[in-house]
Amino acid sequence: MANNNTVSNNITTEDYSTSISPVWTVPIDSTSASDKSVLPFNTNLELQTYDTFISQSASDIDDLPPNYFDVSIVPNGAVLFHNDVTPYTEASKAEIERNRKGVLSFDQLIDKNPDQLWLYFMTYLNEKPKLDVNIHGYYIEYYTERESYQDSRGNRQTRTERKSRNVTEFNISIDLSPYICEHWWRVAVIPSAKAQMAGEAVTLRDALEQYTLSNKKIKEIVLQKQLHGWNQEELKNKLFALVRSTGYQNNISVTYHALNYQIVARSSSKLSRFANSTVARVLCCISCLCLIFGPIYYCLRSIGSTRDNIIAEYMTMKPVDTFLRLNAEMIIDAVIQRSHKYYIARFA
Repeated sequence: MANNNTVSNNITTEDYSTSISPVWTVPIDSTSASDKSVLPFNTNLELQTYDTFISQSASDIDDLPPNYFDVSIVPNGAVLFHNDVTPYTEASKAEIERNRKGVLSFDQLIDKNPDQLWLYFMTYLNEKPKLDVNIHGYYIEYYTERESYQDSRGNRQTRTERKSRNVTEFNISIDLSPYICEHWWRVAVIPSAKAQMAGEAVTLRDALEQYTLSNKKIKEIVLQKQLHGWNQEELKNKLFALVRSTGYQNNISVTYHALNYQIVARSSSKLSRFANSTVARVLCCISCLCLIFGPIYYCLRSIGSTRDNIIAEYMTMKPVDTFLRLNAEMIIDAVIQRSHKYYIARFA
């Protein structure tokens, strides 16, 4: 039950109590029976992990990416596993927008109906995240440039300035998608510090109901996808050493680029659509309104966001060393040839 405290400007703050709930599935009659689009699903729900390498835990969390959420702190009863969810045969009908981050919906269908919001998340959890690793080799080139300027007396003067720029020698991107399991493994809500102190176990159902019960004009709920099984810092160091083994002595940069890593739902209100539009952001940036509208906008976004982080984990199917063994020759050849190409990682 929500306790509503109404304040000025018609903004409502809401506090929801939570409880441990049973696994939640979409009722059979939650969607229209007409125009069904049947999705294929794996009838064998045992995840194919092959020689899955699970090395990440709370003990080595400091070695993980800065945006990694440690699911091990969530009580077992609050974690939803893929094998525990009844497969569905009809995809969410919510209208979506796609971008590099993933999918976004402002559809009214999922504003107030937790069953439809559940189906929306289940539908797009079937799309695994994508991760590319980029290996960039370059050297720094120094040069001088003459530029004119106006001195304090208003006279035009010229001066020589020494500058530097990076000159790329090779730039390799490798798609790591073949190593990511097709099915999500588990979904958990990382409780806020306040919830942890209170000993609350927040389930996915709790988070969805909190969102759908809210009457705020600006609100959003975000599910973040992350990989489990690879220490990305370890892989970065091994790729660095592999490039050095070719005799390459100049600068090396190894970075990761994630795609399709979010599922987002936002209020269908006109205010929400406008506040999240490109037009609103541009107007805020190019006018003095940013001093007034900016703080108000970010305050509303903060109040409207769900209080917890929802995380879905996808397992990697082979260890880092297997990836290196199968792809080392390709990487070495690309470095020697000074390649500027995009590759798909070899899996077998």
